[in-house]
Amino acid sequence: MDIVFAVIISFCRYNTANVNNSLKRLALVSFPTLRKLRPSNTRTHYVEMKDPGHLGFDYLIRLSHRKTATIEVRQGRVLVAAPVQARQSELQQWVDTKADWIRQKLQLQAERQQLVPVRHYDDGEHWSWLGQTLTLQIDTGPQKRVEHRQQQLFITLSSRSRKPRPEQVKQALEHWYQSQALALLEQKTQQVCQRLQRQYSRVQLRRTKSKWGHCTSQGVIQYNWLIVQAPEWIVDYLVVHECCHLVHHNHSRAFWHLVSQLYPDYQRARHWLRQHGHSLTI
Repeated sequence: MDIVFAVIISFCRYNTANVNNSLKRLALVSFPTLRKLRPSNTRTHYVEMKDPGHLGFDYLIRLSHRKTATIEVRQGRVLVAAPVQARQSELQQWVDTKADWIRQKLQLQAERQQLVPVRHYDDGEHWSWLGQTLTLQIDTGPQKRVEHRQQQLFITLSSRSRKPRPEQVKQALEHWYQSQALALLEQKTQQVCQRLQRQYSRVQLRRTKSKWGHCTSQGVIQYNWLIVQAPEWIVDYLVVHECCHLVHHNHSRAFWHLVSQLYPDYQRARHWLRQHGHSLTI
């Protein structure tokens, strides 16, 4: 399942063929077909475009062997990906016509970025586990360890480590979250698969920028382990979503109907991820 607004990724696309329905939901309109300037090749090269004064943003053009052109706004940056045969002048005109849309997305990203917690990895800092707030209690000792007791997370750092204290705390948190996430997600995946009467291969943890989860054709279910910072009902939705791909390896009506049978409130969970997913960080 794609991460929506993890760093708020926005696309605008035109296609030399027909624009499919999923792309239409991403604020798409029709654009003229690109005219060929030179023969297509597999080389990828970039052109940096500085703000001429009326746009309010710089952007980067990436020319490669592809059939469509897209405008992507990610992490406060604008990328225009286009076929190698695209005329640069046409791309500039296209960006001009979409300037208001791009500025809107840039502003939205900046506003949401302010909601992302700033981490210092220090004593007394608050972290989330299944939507609950945990307070860090940091100490040093002969062996490093992490213990979760009630609303506190006790982290013991190794007195022999020469790494900076914040780096040690971050590594300890990553290891703890991953170990807890694997145990929890394996348990929940097994429960949902039993309801579906389907077998999965194994559960894997990944930290990706574009997806919260993925189900491979081999039945491997992958999760972004940061999801365990979200409320548990969000975790439950993600597990249902990925397990349903064992039945329908697409996002067809049949897939969403199956999701709704196992998780009727799935639309509210999807909305939560769009609004808050970008704040799940470490």
